[in-house]
Amino acid sequence: MVAEVYIAARNDLILVNPYQEVDWEEHAQYRANLHTHTRQSDGLHSAARVIDAYHRAGYHILALTDHDAVTWPWNEHGRDPEELGMLAVQGNEISHAHHIGSYFCDYNIVSRRYLPVIGGIGSAANVTEEEILTGIADSDGLAVFFHPGYHGNPPQFYTSLFSKFPHLIGMEVANGKLRLQDHEIWDTVLTMLMPERPVWGFANDDLHIMWHLGRAFNVFPLPELCEAEIRSAMERGSFYFSYGSAAPVIRSILVDNEGGIVAIDGDGWEEVSWISNGFVIHQGAALDFHNTANIGAYIRAEMSGEGGITYTQPFAVGILQ
Repeated sequence: MVAEVYIAARNDLILVNPYQEVDWEEHAQYRANLHTHTRQSDGLHSAARVIDAYHRAGYHILALTDHDAVTWPWNEHGRDPEELGMLAVQGNEISHAHHIGSYFCDYNIVSRRYLPVIGGIGSAANVTEEEILTGIADSDGLAVFFHPGYHGNPPQFYTSLFSKFPHLIGMEVANGKLRLQDHEIWDTVLTMLMPERPVWGFANDDLHIMWHLGRAFNVFPLPELCEAEIRSAMERGSFYFSYGSAAPVIRSILVDNEGGIVAIDGDGWEEVSWISNGFVIHQGAALDFHNTANIGAYIRAEMSGEGGITYTQPFAVGILQ
Protein backbone atom coordinates (compact mmCIF):
# COMPACT_ATOMS: atom_id res chain seq x y z
CA MET A 1 0.00 0.00 0.00
CA VAL A 2 1.19 3.53 -0.75
CA ALA A 3 2.37 5.76 2.07
CA GLU A 4 -0.28 7.94 3.69
CA VAL A 5 0.17 11.67 3.13
CA TYR A 6 -2.16 14.25 4.64
CA ILE A 7 -4.08 16.25 2.03
CA ALA A 8 -6.23 19.18 3.18
CA ALA A 9 -9.88 19.41 2.13
CA ARG A 10 -10.66 21.73 -0.79
CA ASN A 11 -13.95 22.83 -2.32
CA ASP A 12 -12.85 22.99 -5.97
CA LEU A 13 -12.69 19.22 -6.53
CA ILE A 14 -14.83 17.47 -9.13
CA LEU A 15 -15.34 13.78 -9.85
CA VAL A 16 -15.33 12.09 -13.24
CA ASN A 17 -18.25 9.67 -12.99
CA PRO A 18 -17.82 6.38 -14.92
CA TYR A 19 -21.55 5.76 -14.37
CA GLN A 20 -22.60 9.03 -16.02
CA GLU A 21 -24.46 7.23 -18.83
CA VAL A 22 -26.22 4.73 -16.56
CA ASP A 23 -29.94 5.27 -16.05
CA TRP A 24 -30.29 3.49 -12.71
CA GLU A 25 -34.10 3.45 -12.90
CA GLU A 26 -34.44 2.21 -16.46
CA HIS A 27 -31.38 0.07 -17.20
CA ALA A 28 -31.59 -3.63 -16.36
CA GLN A 29 -28.72 -5.07 -14.31
CA TYR A 30 -27.07 -8.14 -15.82
CA ARG A 31 -24.80 -10.46 -13.83
CA ALA A 32 -21.65 -11.51 -15.67
CA ASN A 33 -18.77 -13.90 -15.28
CA LEU A 34 -15.82 -13.20 -17.56
CA HIS A 35 -13.33 -15.89 -16.48
CA THR A 36 -14.31 -19.58 -16.72
CA HIS A 37 -12.70 -22.82 -17.87
CA THR A 38 -13.94 -25.99 -19.53
CA ARG A 39 -12.48 -29.28 -20.72
CA GLN A 40 -11.04 -27.35 -23.66
CA SER A 41 -8.21 -26.51 -21.21
CA ASP A 42 -7.97 -27.47 -17.52
CA GLY A 43 -11.61 -27.26 -16.45
CA LEU A 44 -13.44 -30.36 -15.21
CA HIS A 45 -16.67 -29.84 -17.15
CA SER A 46 -17.78 -29.57 -20.76
CA ALA A 47 -18.53 -26.16 -22.25
CA ALA A 48 -22.23 -27.06 -22.44
CA ARG A 49 -22.37 -27.95 -18.75
CA VAL A 50 -20.63 -24.71 -17.74
CA ILE A 51 -22.98 -22.63 -19.87
CA ASP A 52 -26.03 -24.44 -18.46
CA ALA A 53 -24.84 -23.92 -14.89
CA TYR A 54 -24.48 -20.16 -15.32
CA HIS A 55 -27.82 -19.99 -17.10
CA ARG A 56 -29.54 -21.76 -14.21
CA ALA A 57 -27.82 -19.41 -11.75
CA GLY A 58 -29.37 -16.38 -13.45
CA TYR A 59 -26.34 -15.06 -15.33
CA HIS A 60 -26.95 -13.26 -18.61
CA ILE A 61 -23.34 -12.60 -19.68
CA LEU A 62 -20.65 -15.27 -19.87
CA ALA A 63 -17.16 -15.60 -21.33
CA LEU A 64 -15.53 -19.02 -21.64
CA THR A 65 -11.84 -18.17 -21.22
CA ASP A 66 -9.96 -21.42 -21.55
CA HIS A 67 -6.19 -21.33 -21.25
CA ASP A 68 -4.75 -20.71 -24.71
CA ALA A 69 -7.93 -21.99 -26.35
CA VAL A 70 -10.75 -19.94 -27.86
CA THR A 71 -13.85 -21.98 -26.96
CA TRP A 72 -16.07 -20.35 -29.53
CA PRO A 73 -18.75 -20.21 -30.80
CA TRP A 74 -21.12 -21.78 -28.30
CA ASN A 75 -23.10 -23.43 -31.10
CA GLU A 76 -20.17 -25.76 -31.73
CA HIS A 77 -20.69 -27.00 -28.16
CA GLY A 78 -24.44 -27.50 -28.49
CA ARG A 79 -25.67 -24.24 -26.97
CA ASP A 80 -27.27 -21.19 -28.62
CA PRO A 81 -26.89 -18.01 -26.52
CA GLU A 82 -29.93 -16.38 -28.15
CA GLU A 83 -32.15 -19.30 -27.22
CA LEU A 84 -30.86 -19.07 -23.64
CA GLY A 85 -31.33 -15.31 -23.47
CA MET A 86 -27.61 -14.89 -22.76
CA LEU A 87 -24.81 -12.83 -24.24
CA ALA A 88 -21.75 -14.89 -25.15
CA VAL A 89 -18.47 -12.97 -24.98
CA GLN A 90 -15.66 -14.42 -27.08
CA GLY A 91 -12.47 -14.79 -25.09
CA ASN A 92 -9.61 -16.86 -23.73
CA GLU A 93 -6.85 -16.69 -21.12
CA ILE A 94 -3.40 -16.21 -22.63
CA SER A 95 -1.22 -18.06 -20.14
CA HIS A 96 2.39 -17.79 -21.30
CA ALA A 97 3.54 -14.88 -19.15
CA HIS A 98 1.25 -12.99 -16.75
CA HIS A 99 -2.17 -14.53 -17.37
CA ILE A 100 -4.24 -12.13 -19.46
CA GLY A 101 -7.92 -12.25 -20.34
CA SER A 102 -8.48 -11.55 -24.03
CA TYR A 103 -11.98 -10.53 -25.16
CA PHE A 104 -13.92 -9.92 -28.38
CA CYS A 105 -11.28 -11.55 -30.58
CA ASP A 106 -9.76 -14.92 -31.47
CA TYR A 107 -6.14 -14.05 -30.68
CA ASN A 108 -4.42 -17.10 -29.21
CA ILE A 109 -1.07 -18.75 -28.60
CA VAL A 110 -1.24 -22.54 -28.30
CA SER A 111 0.73 -24.18 -25.50
CA ARG A 112 1.45 -27.78 -24.51
CA ARG A 113 0.79 -26.94 -20.88
CA TYR A 114 -2.94 -26.48 -21.32
CA LEU A 115 -3.79 -29.07 -23.94
CA PRO A 116 -7.51 -29.90 -23.83
CA VAL A 117 -8.57 -33.01 -21.95
CA ILE A 118 -10.21 -34.16 -25.19
CA GLY A 119 -6.81 -34.22 -26.87
CA GLY A 120 -4.94 -32.20 -29.47
CA ILE A 121 -1.52 -31.02 -30.55
CA GLY A 122 0.08 -27.90 -29.15
CA SER A 123 3.41 -26.15 -29.20
CA ALA A 124 5.16 -24.21 -26.48
CA ALA A 125 5.76 -20.50 -26.95
CA ASN A 126 7.89 -17.97 -25.13
CA VAL A 127 6.36 -14.53 -25.44
CA THR A 128 6.32 -11.35 -23.38
CA GLU A 129 3.35 -9.46 -21.99
CA GLU A 130 4.01 -6.69 -24.52
CA GLU A 131 3.87 -9.15 -27.40
CA ILE A 132 0.62 -10.63 -26.10
CA LEU A 133 -0.99 -7.22 -25.58
CA THR A 134 0.12 -6.11 -29.04
CA GLY A 135 -1.47 -9.22 -30.52
CA ILE A 136 -4.77 -8.56 -28.74
CA ALA A 137 -4.71 -4.93 -29.88
CA ASP A 138 -4.02 -5.93 -33.49
CA SER A 139 -7.04 -8.28 -33.25
CA ASP A 140 -9.26 -5.40 -32.00
CA GLY A 141 -9.72 -7.04 -28.62
CA LEU A 142 -9.78 -5.88 -25.01
CA ALA A 143 -7.41 -7.17 -22.32
CA VAL A 144 -7.60 -7.63 -18.54
CA PHE A 145 -4.89 -8.85 -16.15
CA PHE A 146 -6.13 -11.94 -14.30
CA HIS A 147 -5.38 -12.61 -10.58
CA PRO A 148 -2.41 -10.21 -10.19
CA GLY A 149 -1.80 -11.28 -6.59
CA TYR A 150 -1.02 -14.78 -7.83
CA HIS A 151 1.86 -13.51 -9.99
CA GLY A 152 3.60 -11.26 -7.46
CA ASN A 153 4.74 -8.52 -9.83
CA PRO A 154 5.65 -5.03 -8.53
CA PRO A 155 3.26 -2.13 -9.20
CA GLN A 156 5.61 -0.66 -11.82
CA PHE A 157 5.12 -3.78 -13.93
CA TYR A 158 1.44 -2.92 -14.23
CA THR A 159 1.71 0.85 -14.53
CA SER A 160 4.15 0.64 -17.43
CA LEU A 161 1.84 -1.66 -19.41
CA PHE A 162 -1.36 0.23 -18.59
CA SER A 163 0.36 3.43 -19.72
CA LYS A 164 1.38 1.87 -23.04
CA PHE A 165 -1.74 -0.09 -24.03
CA PRO A 166 -5.14 1.71 -24.04
CA HIS A 167 -7.03 -1.52 -24.78
CA LEU A 168 -5.69 -2.99 -21.49
CA ILE A 169 -8.73 -1.87 -19.55
CA GLY A 170 -8.32 -3.32 -16.07
CA MET A 171 -7.32 -6.02 -13.62
CA GLU A 172 -9.11 -8.76 -11.74
CA VAL A 173 -9.50 -7.50 -8.16
CA ALA A 174 -11.44 -10.51 -6.86
CA ASN A 175 -10.96 -14.14 -7.92
CA GLY A 176 -13.34 -16.80 -6.63
CA LYS A 177 -11.25 -19.89 -7.31
CA LEU A 178 -8.11 -18.52 -5.63
CA ARG A 179 -10.19 -16.68 -2.98
CA LEU A 180 -8.17 -13.55 -3.67
CA GLN A 181 -9.19 -9.93 -3.18
CA ASP A 182 -6.36 -7.93 -4.66
CA HIS A 183 -7.66 -4.46 -3.83
CA GLU A 184 -4.31 -3.38 -2.35
CA ILE A 185 -2.56 -3.98 -5.69
CA TRP A 186 -5.39 -2.21 -7.46
CA ASP A 187 -5.24 0.79 -5.11
CA THR A 188 -1.49 1.13 -5.54
CA VAL A 189 -1.80 1.08 -9.33
CA LEU A 190 -4.69 3.56 -9.22
CA THR A 191 -2.69 5.91 -6.98
CA MET A 192 0.19 5.84 -9.44
CA LEU A 193 -1.89 6.30 -12.62
CA MET A 194 -5.02 8.24 -11.71
CA PRO A 195 -6.59 10.63 -12.50
CA GLU A 196 -5.27 10.51 -16.08
CA ARG A 197 -5.40 6.74 -16.58
CA PRO A 198 -8.25 4.74 -15.02
CA VAL A 199 -7.87 1.01 -14.38
CA TRP A 200 -11.20 -0.79 -14.02
CA GLY A 201 -11.67 -3.58 -11.52
CA PHE A 202 -13.20 -6.99 -12.27
CA ALA A 203 -14.39 -9.96 -10.19
CA ASN A 204 -14.69 -13.46 -11.62
CA ASP A 205 -15.18 -17.05 -10.52
CA ASP A 206 -12.21 -18.43 -12.48
CA LEU A 207 -14.39 -21.54 -12.56
CA HIS A 208 -12.69 -24.90 -12.97
CA ILE A 209 -15.19 -27.00 -10.97
CA MET A 210 -18.79 -26.24 -10.10
CA TRP A 211 -18.29 -25.20 -6.50
CA HIS A 212 -16.36 -22.16 -7.78
CA LEU A 213 -19.56 -20.80 -9.35
CA GLY A 214 -21.05 -17.62 -7.90
CA ARG A 215 -18.21 -16.53 -5.64
CA ALA A 216 -17.24 -13.42 -7.62
CA PHE A 217 -19.06 -11.59 -10.40
CA ASN A 218 -19.60 -8.35 -12.32
CA VAL A 219 -22.88 -6.48 -12.75
CA PHE A 220 -23.56 -4.45 -15.89
CA PRO A 221 -26.44 -1.93 -15.93
CA LEU A 222 -27.26 -1.81 -19.65
CA PRO A 223 -30.01 -0.36 -21.84
CA GLU A 224 -29.80 -3.47 -24.03
CA LEU A 225 -28.14 -6.87 -23.74
CA CYS A 226 -25.84 -6.85 -26.76
CA GLU A 227 -22.13 -7.04 -27.54
CA ALA A 228 -21.78 -3.34 -28.41
CA GLU A 229 -23.25 -2.27 -25.05
CA ILE A 230 -21.17 -4.58 -22.89
CA ARG A 231 -17.97 -3.76 -24.73
CA SER A 232 -18.66 -0.05 -24.30
CA ALA A 233 -19.42 -0.57 -20.59
CA MET A 234 -16.16 -2.48 -20.11
CA GLU A 235 -14.23 0.33 -21.78
CA ARG A 236 -15.98 3.11 -19.80
CA GLY A 237 -16.02 1.29 -16.46
CA SER A 238 -19.78 1.65 -16.14
CA PHE A 239 -20.25 -1.57 -14.14
CA TYR A 240 -19.57 -2.75 -10.60
CA PHE A 241 -18.27 -6.01 -9.18
CA SER A 242 -18.74 -8.18 -6.11
CA TYR A 243 -17.10 -10.87 -3.98
CA GLY A 244 -19.57 -13.16 -2.20
CA SER A 245 -22.62 -14.91 -3.60
CA ALA A 246 -25.09 -12.56 -1.88
CA ALA A 247 -23.03 -9.36 -2.00
CA PRO A 248 -24.81 -5.98 -1.86
CA VAL A 249 -26.59 -4.67 -4.96
CA ILE A 250 -26.14 -1.08 -6.10
CA ARG A 251 -29.40 0.66 -6.98
CA SER A 252 -28.05 4.14 -7.71
CA ILE A 253 -24.95 6.31 -7.66
CA LEU A 254 -25.30 10.10 -7.67
CA VAL A 255 -22.48 12.58 -8.30
CA ASP A 256 -23.21 16.26 -7.63
CA ASN A 257 -20.05 18.17 -8.51
CA GLU A 258 -21.57 21.55 -7.74
CA GLY A 259 -22.63 20.49 -4.26
CA GLY A 260 -19.60 18.29 -3.72
CA ILE A 261 -21.57 15.13 -2.92
CA VAL A 262 -21.27 11.55 -4.14
CA ALA A 263 -23.89 9.16 -2.79
CA ILE A 264 -24.60 5.45 -3.21
CA ASP A 265 -27.71 3.43 -2.46
CA GLY A 266 -28.48 -0.26 -2.66
CA ASP A 267 -29.67 -3.42 -0.97
CA GLY A 268 -27.95 -5.84 1.40
CA TRP A 269 -25.32 -3.48 2.77
CA GLU A 270 -24.43 -2.65 6.36
CA GLU A 271 -21.52 -0.28 5.76
CA VAL A 272 -20.15 1.89 2.98
CA SER A 273 -16.47 2.85 2.96
CA TRP A 274 -14.97 5.47 0.67
CA ILE A 275 -11.34 4.86 -0.30
CA SER A 276 -8.79 7.22 -1.83
CA ASN A 277 -5.13 6.45 -2.51
CA GLY A 278 -5.58 3.16 -0.65
CA PHE A 279 -7.00 4.56 2.60
CA VAL A 280 -10.51 4.82 3.99
CA ILE A 281 -11.38 8.53 4.09
CA HIS A 282 -15.05 8.31 5.09
CA GLN A 283 -17.79 5.86 6.04
CA GLY A 284 -21.45 6.35 5.20
CA ALA A 285 -23.72 6.28 2.16
CA ALA A 286 -22.81 9.85 1.11
CA LEU A 287 -19.41 11.55 0.89
CA ASP A 288 -18.98 15.34 1.00
CA PHE A 289 -15.82 15.44 -1.09
CA HIS A 290 -15.55 19.23 -0.89
CA ASN A 291 -15.10 19.04 2.87
CA THR A 292 -13.19 15.79 3.36
CA ALA A 293 -9.44 15.60 3.84
CA ASN A 294 -7.04 13.06 2.27
CA ILE A 295 -8.72 12.92 -1.13
CA GLY A 296 -6.05 12.02 -3.65
CA ALA A 297 -6.14 10.95 -7.30
CA TYR A 298 -9.36 8.94 -7.15
CA ILE A 299 -12.27 7.89 -4.96
CA ARG A 300 -14.01 4.52 -4.91
CA ALA A 301 -16.64 2.92 -2.66
CA GLU A 302 -17.06 -0.49 -1.05
CA MET A 303 -20.44 -1.70 0.20
CA SER A 304 -20.13 -4.46 2.80
CA GLY A 305 -22.80 -6.81 4.11
CA GLU A 306 -23.26 -10.32 5.47
CA GLY A 307 -23.36 -11.70 1.92
CA GLY A 308 -20.11 -10.15 0.71
CA ILE A 309 -18.60 -6.93 -0.56
CA THR A 310 -19.40 -4.85 -3.63
CA TYR A 311 -16.94 -2.46 -5.26
CA THR A 312 -17.53 0.58 -7.44
CA GLN A 313 -15.12 1.62 -10.11
CA PRO A 314 -12.79 4.55 -9.31
CA PHE A 315 -13.96 8.13 -9.78
CA ALA A 316 -11.10 10.28 -11.06
CA VAL A 317 -10.55 13.43 -9.00
CA GLY A 318 -10.12 16.67 -10.92
CA ILE A 319 -9.86 20.38 -10.16
CA LEU A 320 -12.64 22.79 -11.15
CA GLN A 321 -11.26 25.24 -13.72
